[in-house]
Amino acid sequence: MHYVEAYLAKSGVHLRNHTTRDNAISRDSSLRKVFKEYSDLKYFGYNARYEIFGFKATDVIDKAAKHYAVIKAHLTPLL
Repeated sequence: MHYVEAYLAKSGVHLRNHTTRDNAISRDSSLRKVFKEYSDLKYFGYNARYEIFGFKATDVIDKAAKHYAVIKAHLTPLL
């Protein structure tokens, strides 16, 4: 989320909640390319914080870390 926020802030966009952030991502051509990865990470974060979902280390290594790497690689050059 921080890479997405940094990208949006560079464009002068500051959002206060997930819904408006999701809408901004779906409208921006650069962010749309990583929307699936962003959504999956949002799911991981939500479940870890609010649902007390027990993730295994392999879930983080095999899924979350890969989604994060895709987002980081895509957005870092744009910052």
